Amino acid sequence: MHPSPPDTPEEGNFDRGNVVYLSGAHFIHDCYPAFIGVLLPILIPRLGLSLTAAGILASSMRWTTSLQPFLGYWADRRDTRYWVILAPTTTAVCMSVAGLSPNVGVLLVLLLSTGVSHAAFHPAAGALVTRISGPSWGKGMSYFMTGGELGRVIGPLAIAAMIGFVGIEQSWIIVIPGILASFILYRRFRHADFATAGSRPPRMRGVLNEGRTPLLLMAIIIILRSFMIVGFLVFYPTFATGLGSTLLIAGLGLTIYELGGTIGAFVGGLLSDRIGRVRTMVIGLLFAVPMLLAAVAMGPTLAGIAFIGLGGLGLLSSQAVELVVMQQLLPEHRSSAVGITYLLKAIGGTAATILIGAAGDVMGIQNALFISVTVGLVALPVLYMMRPHDDIRAATSPSTG
Repeated sequence: MHPSPPDTPEEGNFDRGNVVYLSGAHFIHDCYPAFIGVLLPILIPRLGLSLTAAGILASSMRWTTSLQPFLGYWADRRDTRYWVILAPTTTAVCMSVAGLSPNVGVLLVLLLSTGVSHAAFHPAAGALVTRISGPSWGKGMSYFMTGGELGRVIGPLAIAAMIGFVGIEQSWIIVIPGILASFILYRRFRHADFATAGSRPPRMRGVLNEGRTPLLLMAIIIILRSFMIVGFLVFYPTFATGLGSTLLIAGLGLTIYELGGTIGAFVGGLLSDRIGRVRTMVIGLLFAVPMLLAAVAMGPTLAGIAFIGLGGLGLLSSQAVELVVMQQLLPEHRSSAVGITYLLKAIGGTAATILIGAAGDVMGIQNALFISVTVGLVALPVLYMMRPHDDIRAATSPSTG
């Protein structure tokens, strides 16, 4: 792994207060994109969508993720704190009214706008976390990713409960937390002196050429894992309601999945500082696959929901680890590294939403979910090839920050 430059701000202590604030912003922000899985069972009959069309629309939030490496490259050279400050409000507004879309065109615009906000927020915020985490990159990213996972836990249940209480026509009032989050971030960070990356980093082309083998391996791993993750996030409510479950139970299933993932994300980052990044990812994947297969086989039963929680714990335990590894590989381009990571996630997620939706039209959504889980097993031999590049000391020794 490449060492970080000696003049970067992360040489100080772990800044718990600001890490917690950024993690809270991640929590609020990521609540809103998680609405889409619960909204689909309403939007599909309302707009006359097939599962394939629904999958394409749901994937549109990830199309703009192609901007993230470029926005990350910019964030490595500019003060982009206002991307972090404004993103929760922008995302909240778009997703809070998505369920009211009168036609496919309006829904597509709202989902694309959500994607742009997402693309601006994560590279700037994710890189900032490691800069203020002292020597504990895994720990800082554990806090940050736990915030995001908690958002995805609460998001489906929150919108399902809001629709249940006030109906879809009044559900727009759920925008309020996003606006409050932006206000708090503005008060906290408007005068912060750590929002810029410091000295101008070297040219990206040379860095990518130097580390192309581990970067290519990580790209394959991230795409395959994202295929598994998004299959459940997008289509589990449709799968559950198709078996006779209520929308609230379907949302609860997603919540349990993400709750397990929240625990996994926190533990995974901390564990990777001790036993290695690759080993942590292998353990998580080997645990997740049988749990998720059992969850699909049992459906939205009590046992099935318990298995989906365990599967989320294993599968999402590597979320923080992926971001740490990519930043270790590109320490002078951390916002770019975060942007590239989210782009790769979007590639896997876009493929998952379209292919699983199409497979569901042909063979049923249950069989399509079975396939999405087994795809993740292909990542195991790639992880084995990644082992020579697994240096757990790169972000934990005092010399690296």
